[in-house]
Amino acid sequence: MLGPMCGRFALGTPGKRLEEIFGFPVPDEYTPCFNAAPGTDVLTVGGRGFAVRRWGLVPSWADGPEIGPRLINARCETVFDKPSFREGVRAHRLLIPAQAFYEWRREGRERTPFAFALDGVDCFAMAGIGANWTDPHSGGVLGTVAVLTCPPNTIMAPVHERMPVILPPSAWQGWLDPAAEREELARLQVPYPAQGMRAWPVSRRVNSPVTDGPTLLEPVPDSGPERPPRQGTLL
Repeated sequence: MLGPMCGRFALGTPGKRLEEIFGFPVPDEYTPCFNAAPGTDVLTVGGRGFAVRRWGLVPSWADGPEIGPRLINARCETVFDKPSFREGVRAHRLLIPAQAFYEWRREGRERTPFAFALDGVDCFAMAGIGANWTDPHSGGVLGTVAVLTCPPNTIMAPVHERMPVILPPSAWQGWLDPAAEREELARLQVPYPAQGMRAWPVSRRVNSPVTDGPTLLEPVPDSGPERPPRQGTLL
């Protein structure tokens, strides 16, 4: 059984460039990160602009934030029906900017990390859903987010059985539209076309969530017997 997907991604895009892409001012607390992991704060985009949220959904009705690490992903096939996710997908849809995301190809005990990105695109948007949890003792509000996943395309399938829902810019407004119907949203939750993506093996240094820096995205040789299809190059 393969692990959760998506569980790690990179966003090293400068704040000025993010403002150009999404049309909102970037919050002061934004820090580029090339190895964002569950439980860390990540940048999100809603209808009113950017916000920093913790990755790992904590529904408003949860007893505490401990549930968050178990809810980093939401499957598009069941997101409208699962109690943990249905409120978010109906009323709190978000974009999650990313430069690339990582996944590990498993062969026996070997786990080879790969980076995946869009060809010719320096920053894309994954579909996300959010939730706000209020601490009953302090009254503080914790904003959280989960990444939606869907079945893989042909570039992703050799590595993992799931991939994040990647929304093209033409779908951003529709995903964030508070009046969008379930059928409209379902049409957006599909695998991104494989011909528009590229994949490459990266250093195992990415395995540690405390490791960061742009060198994590540098390609390394892949000696494995089964390589995912590659289109385009990193540079």
